[in-house]
Amino acid sequence: MSNEAEVRSVIERWARAVSKGDREGILKDHADDLSMFDFPSHLRGLKDYDRTWDFFFANPRGPITFRPTEMHVEAGDRVAFASCLMHCEGTSAGALDFRLTTGLRKIDGRWVIVHEHHSVPTVEERFIGPDASQKAAGSH
Repeated sequence: MSNEAEVRSVIERWARAVSKGDREGILKDHADDLSMFDFPSHLRGLKDYDRTWDFFFANPRGPITFRPTEMHVEAGDRVAFASCLMHCEGTSAGALDFRLTTGLRKIDGRWVIVHEHHSVPTVEERFIGPDASQKAAGSH
C-alpha cells in the first residue's frame, strides 16, 4: 500500500471510530504529544485531546455521523499532510460541515497523527471582504 493510501486509511478509520463512539479507536493513531487546534482552543497531548470528546459525545441528538469527503493527501516517506471536508451530525450542535487538516509522521513503520486542525469557513464580511461574500452568496 502506498504512503498516500495508508494515510487516507488512518483518517477514514478515525472518522469511523468517531461515528461509532469508539474512544480507543479515536485515540489509536494519535501521538502522545499531539498538537490540536479545535474550535474553542489549542491543546497539546493525548490526555487533553481525549477529554475534548467528552463534550462532543454529550447530549447526542441521534446517531453520530462523521464523514470525510474531498480528501487530499501528500505523503513522503516520513511525513504526510492530509486535508478534507468533514460532515458531522448527531451531536448537540446539530449538523456541521468543517475543514480538517492533519499532519502525520511515520513512527516505527506506522502513520501517527501529530497535528490536527479543525476550522469552519467564516461568513463575516469584515474578514473576507465584499467580493468573497458575493461569491459565497451565489454558491447556494
